[in-house]
Amino acid sequence: MRCWRSSCSAAWQGSSCTAAPAAAGQLQAVSRLMLYPAVFCLAAGIFVGAVWANVSWGRYWGWDPKEVWALVTLLVYALPLHAGSLPWFRRPLFFHWFCIAAFLSVLVTYFGVNFLLGGMHSYAG
Repeated sequence: MRCWRSSCSAAWQGSSCTAAPAAAGQLQAVSRLMLYPAVFCLAAGIFVGAVWANVSWGRYWGWDPKEVWALVTLLVYALPLHAGSLPWFRRPLFFHWFCIAAFLSVLVTYFGVNFLLGGMHSYAG
């Protein structure tokens, strides 16, 4: 079996090395810890944007594609915070792949809506 750390030489003698699962668990804990303020800041940004929209256009929510994709991004990033009721997010490998895939929702929110979809926040004609 292959060892994931150079300090673990037991893998070369036939026994297993547990450095990779331990590191994945630590990385998951740090990622989850950083996810709480990130989701809070995203929710605060949506709230402040809704207040600004009410001042500017007289309504808090207009179902513009940018607003909808910001909400989708918030919901996608809020899913891992519910690991108690969603057992998939307790597995580090699934959690990390989900976080990479969730970043695609951020890219769609920033670039996809601006250049592909129409609406008030769009550069697509």
